[in-house]
Amino acid sequence: MNRILLGLFFYVCSSICLGQSTYFKEFRKNIANLSTKNKIDSIAALPFDVMNSQTAEAITLYEEGLELAVKIKDNNRVGEMYDKLGLAYYYKGEYETSVQNTLEAIHHFEKSNNKEKAGSSYATLGHQMKRRNLPKAFEYMRKGIRILESSENKLPLSAAYNNFGVLFEMNNDVDSALYFYFKGLEIIKGYNDSLGIPYSLNNIGQAYLSKKEFKKAKPYFDEAFKIRTLRNDQNGLAENFGFYGDFYYQQNQFQQAIDNYLKSLFISEQINYTYLSQTNSEQLAIAYEQIGDYKNSLIYRKKFQAFKDQLLNEQSNKTIAQLEIQFDTEKKEKEIAQQNERISKHLADEKQRNALLAGLSIAFILLTVLAVLIYRQQRFKQERLKEENRLKDAISEEQTKNKLHEERLRISRDLHDNIGSQLTFITSSMDNMKFITKEEKITNKLTDLTSFTRSTIGQLRDTIWAMNKGSITAEDLKGRLLNYIEDAKKTTDSIEFVFTNSLITKELVFSATQGVNLFRIVQESVNNAVKYALPSKVIIEFKIEESMVNISISDDGIGFSKDKISLGNGLKNMELRAIEIGGVLNIISSKDAGTIISVEIEKDKLNDV
Repeated sequence: MNRILLGLFFYVCSSICLGQSTYFKEFRKNIANLSTKNKIDSIAALPFDVMNSQTAEAITLYEEGLELAVKIKDNNRVGEMYDKLGLAYYYKGEYETSVQNTLEAIHHFEKSNNKEKAGSSYATLGHQMKRRNLPKAFEYMRKGIRILESSENKLPLSAAYNNFGVLFEMNNDVDSALYFYFKGLEIIKGYNDSLGIPYSLNNIGQAYLSKKEFKKAKPYFDEAFKIRTLRNDQNGLAENFGFYGDFYYQQNQFQQAIDNYLKSLFISEQINYTYLSQTNSEQLAIAYEQIGDYKNSLIYRKKFQAFKDQLLNEQSNKTIAQLEIQFDTEKKEKEIAQQNERISKHLADEKQRNALLAGLSIAFILLTVLAVLIYRQQRFKQERLKEENRLKDAISEEQTKNKLHEERLRISRDLHDNIGSQLTFITSSMDNMKFITKEEKITNKLTDLTSFTRSTIGQLRDTIWAMNKGSITAEDLKGRLLNYIEDAKKTTDSIEFVFTNSLITKELVFSATQGVNLFRIVQESVNNAVKYALPSKVIIEFKIEESMVNISISDDGIGFSKDKISLGNGLKNMELRAIEIGGVLNIISSKDAGTIISVEIEKDKLNDV
């Protein structure tokens, strides 16, 4: 079935090539009796796919239209013909001539004040420059879009949005490209333009292909191919077969890719689409190499080089630059001439007002000097007031900080002197009561209460430590962690505790809230490991990386499956503590493989909470 379709496809292409001259003979016959303006307009309306597949004859026709437009001195129609010639030469591969004609089109559209056409030509020029000077292409494209967005006719804007997306995709900004492709598609669908819709669809498909989203890309290619097949759009079909080649190549389906590249190359050579022929030849050489067919790979590598030699060389680039300079210079010379004309007219009037102007000038100078002095005085006052207000704010802020610090010290003293001493008294009392009573249940209960009270005293001391500090350096936190680890070692002889750190410096500072929460997370993690994990080793590691601070607690215990157990209050509290200080808690564990709990905080968020 594929062979039959391929044979039919080549037959249709050959028939079109043989019928080229017939189409233009009939076209000239149909416009022979029209008025000059109508004849020019009919030539300008030549279908795009006809122009693209029969470029040489289209150029001849456009040149005839240009000659007629010049004779009737119609700048708008002259610009139209130059614009069509620029497009035709672009698809013929003569890029220097293409740019020259497009610049001429812009010149005449601006001369006739046709902003919409000028904007469209600027956008076209941006698209034509994309493979030679991408920054310049963006410049022309933005200028064209700014003009077109102010126009009521949105059809040219659709093409500009699509071409703008192409520039973004060439600049590796695929998301921006998709944004403009979909904007262009929305407009063109509103006009039900069967010529423009496939371009938008293919652009979207290519963007998804570049993101390796093959299932999203394929439907857009298929819809575009269906429309172009119905239109028998040879330029479009050549491009679509190339897109299919890329689609299969990127999925390593090299033979299907080769079949589509061959179809695309056949058409692109028929219609003299030089750049596409070059691209197809290169892709065929690479694809044949992938399947080990080095003979065909060499053949198409030579074809690629031959097509490449046809494209713009260094001298052509210089010529294009000269054309742009010439175009800009001509515009500036025109503006200078207009300015000189206005100046000459004003000079005649100024001779009659010289005496009055002299007096006014002196008065103006005096007023200016006075105004400058007043302005400088007012500015000095404003600057002085700003500085005074800044100093007041700084003093007020410092006073507030001092008051807060004093209040925290007072609260910490009260906690230490009152609640701390009371809890210590309660602990001592319960220890004494254990010796008085002989009831085992009461003794056990008193032991539990004593342990709980001592734990509460420890937490109270940690809180007082944080409140007294105000801010906590990494060294402070390290010392507190080491003290806690020493206490933990005393509770068990069967577990080895290891503390490691890197790059701890005094410059690294946490807020009191962050310091306490980090300490509590480590404390809870170690307690969980000792109680439940049955480890032989617990490692507390303090890392300071380029942009992150990381504290991890790992053990070689029995681990647990997060999917099979519900997180207890301890783990949930650790997650809440991490969120409270602007960090992220990570828990990695599996059965019989130990547990790693780590908390990460960005350096930029330190001392903010």
